[in-house]
Amino acid sequence: MSGLRAHDRDWLLALLSVPTVSPLEGGDLAGFSRAQGLFAGGAAERGLALRRWDSPPPDELDRPDVPAPVRAAAGRDRAGWLAAQPSVVVGVGGPQPTARRMVLNFHLDTVGPHIPPTLGHGVVRGRGAVDDKGPGVAAVVGVAQALAEDPSLARDIEVLVASVPGEEGGAMGVHGTRWLVESGCVGRLMVFAEPTGCRALDACSATMTPVVSVRGHDSTDDRPTEGHNATTALGFLAVRLTERLGPLAERLGARVCVSGLRTGESHNRVHGTGELKLNIAYHDTAAAEELAVAVERAVAESGAEFAERFAGNPLTRTLLADWSRVVRLDWVKRGLPPLANRDAAMEAVLGAAGLPRHDGVADGTAFTCDAIWAPDRDRYVVACGPGLLGRDGAHTPDEHVRLDDLDTYADRVRALVHAFGAHVRDRAATDHPRSQG
Repeated sequence: MSGLRAHDRDWLLALLSVPTVSPLEGGDLAGFSRAQGLFAGGAAERGLALRRWDSPPPDELDRPDVPAPVRAAAGRDRAGWLAAQPSVVVGVGGPQPTARRMVLNFHLDTVGPHIPPTLGHGVVRGRGAVDDKGPGVAAVVGVAQALAEDPSLARDIEVLVASVPGEEGGAMGVHGTRWLVESGCVGRLMVFAEPTGCRALDACSATMTPVVSVRGHDSTDDRPTEGHNATTALGFLAVRLTERLGPLAERLGARVCVSGLRTGESHNRVHGTGELKLNIAYHDTAAAEELAVAVERAVAESGAEFAERFAGNPLTRTLLADWSRVVRLDWVKRGLPPLANRDAAMEAVLGAAGLPRHDGVADGTAFTCDAIWAPDRDRYVVACGPGLLGRDGAHTPDEHVRLDDLDTYADRVRALVHAFGAHVRDRAATDHPRSQG
């Protein structure tokens, strides 16, 4: 079995050492271009040429489904912010039509904080090890090994590997993957190298984020009845939304996370401002709409329910009087499409390479990623990569990946390139059979 060699592991460690924490997670943009340069250089050493290094125009961020935190992070200098997070595409083979092209995709950005890499006992540790730099490096290694074994593949197929920003922190790929897809970086088979245990998941959830906020005024602990108590209001709303949305989400096959609640930390003050965030993941748009309506109805009815429960309580007097004015609901992310596609021919190609299809919706292993932007009628899109998100500590201080898992994935990508090449050649032979006699 082939896999990562010593110089491949050194390349991965160098890439992991450059901080690329998402700006939506508080990261500094300075490392992105340097990391992309390291990626492109390492790919070139392995025979994959640079095909693209670009970013979308600033007006891409004006689209209505761009999450509000992305626009807020970009600020006034949108062009500079986007240019500091370029997408890079490397590839082998001459330009081909979509039917003869395969695209592998991984995201360069990570969650925070940055964790410097270490290697020991067959395990790479550090931020991005399994999510998602390790899978990206293994994909390039696998592609390079396939072409080394059969250089004639470069005449029949084109294989691209895309390194993108903007997947983490709720950015959802709107200025990375979506830009590449809409500007032509697509293939008959598109593999997003996310940690799935080398199983191909052809369904991914999308997410929406409602935020309930209180915008009132504070008061001191000496006069607690005079403030708009955001802690009380949002605590009540957290409970009501849990009661309303939990059973509904389970029935619809969706997931609701009642998450960030922020008002203040002082014990001797009534905090009059704050916000409560929810994250809602869904696998079909009808479920998303039903849940969105439920959120809006629950918030709209909350004032009357709060008044019924706390009427006459002096601590809520000011809040009750001004509830409709100081409590509001906003959507910072909504309307994103989930991924759901099937393709018997490409499922067979993946299966032949040891990357079997797995129904992640049925057993709850499907997750959200920027693969949602890639599907179309002429292509099959899957999330498929080494390691597992939970087992390998993605998004935690213990993020790591086993070298054996990277080796296995590199070997199966190598086999996948061969299998895709065989599929293309077989189709060509069927479409243009040799003349007889």
